[in-house]
Amino acid sequence: MNRNTSEVGQDSHDVVIIGAGFVGVATALWLQRQGHKVTLVDQDPFTEGAYYGNACTIATYANIPIGTPGIIKQVPGLLFNPQSPLSIRWSYLPRLSPWLCKFLLASTPNKVEDIARQLGILLSEVNGAFEPIFKESDAHELLDINGAMYLYGSQQSFTNARTDIELRRRNGIPVQELSQGDISDLEPNLNPIYHRGLLFNDAYHVRNPLLLLKKMGDAVRKKGGRIVTGKVLHIKRVSATELSVDTDNGNIQGNKVVVAAGAWSKQFASQIGDSVPLDTEQGYHVMYNGAQELLSRPVGWDDVGFYMTPMDTALRAAGTVELGGLNNPSNPKRVKLIADTVKTLLPQLNDYDSQWTGYRPSMPDSMPVIGPSAKDKDVFYAFGHGHLGMTLSGITGKIIADLISQKDPVVDIHPFRVDRF
Repeated sequence: MNRNTSEVGQDSHDVVIIGAGFVGVATALWLQRQGHKVTLVDQDPFTEGAYYGNACTIATYANIPIGTPGIIKQVPGLLFNPQSPLSIRWSYLPRLSPWLCKFLLASTPNKVEDIARQLGILLSEVNGAFEPIFKESDAHELLDINGAMYLYGSQQSFTNARTDIELRRRNGIPVQELSQGDISDLEPNLNPIYHRGLLFNDAYHVRNPLLLLKKMGDAVRKKGGRIVTGKVLHIKRVSATELSVDTDNGNIQGNKVVVAAGAWSKQFASQIGDSVPLDTEQGYHVMYNGAQELLSRPVGWDDVGFYMTPMDTALRAAGTVELGGLNNPSNPKRVKLIADTVKTLLPQLNDYDSQWTGYRPSMPDSMPVIGPSAKDKDVFYAFGHGHLGMTLSGITGKIIADLISQKDPVVDIHPFRVDRF
């Protein structure tokens, strides 16, 4: 599987990308647009990873970090309340403690203000970075441009959301506040147990994320890129200009490497010498076949922290967060929490038809790692996007491609550097 890079021109590079999720594939497409050769390597490309199981939303409004002021008071509840949208697996708490400390430090008012601003800047570039990708992938037919709605079950929960609403507005993200009547007009099939809501008109969603990813992968192949199946074991430097990505199926050589392995990226950064506080958020979804007509857009519910999204042939209810590491088994209590809430909001539904769980790559400050390694100038990082992997994949790919092409990226990447902690 060795690849000769002597054919690469002076201004182009042979780039090996670890990970064939949305971030990795979008990075490949942007690199190809700038004249580089790409090889994507993934243990199970285009199967059922986090890119498959997400809430399907291009969430251009999602600049609010998970950790916000007051989270310290909530930690006991996260440990003891199985109905909480965010939970922590007791047995994983000792290993999670260093991450949790950084999470709490990132939850102060000043830090949250800064994080929301930086994420807002990235989100403002999402549509421009996606447009050429969607065009090359012939993917526009998979998009529903109809906004996204978020609901609150009580006056108190809506009042508590006021800080987040204003934080979005300060960062240029439009938010339309909805009355009970507005919600009923827009989504008449919902059980009217809500109090108020928000509408994010600029958001849109993907009716089939896995099909979108496969279309993007096909576009990579059509432009001469390779997609290799293999479990990556090591990254190592073999010369001043060459790196080797060793897999259980041989090795792949290139002169640049991009780590876009999602929740599994930490080990590869460590091999390069970069210590990164990456952990996992375990997410869940349940599917209701044939129920997609009940809603016309993604609808979120504040009390549980999940979205119901109409897809091509089903309704998906996805969300909640469980901190429990990469080996955490599926928790039936989390699945039941989602399913019970769906039945409350859409009582006309029967039992769900399938369920899924997967691992989101989570940084303590809810911001991704985007940029070069602090230890090796030819290794680049594109991971840690949390709930925004699909949303931020296009702009992340563009930034990485610009860096490898020695162009100034469209945003300042300093806040997203690997050694910011």
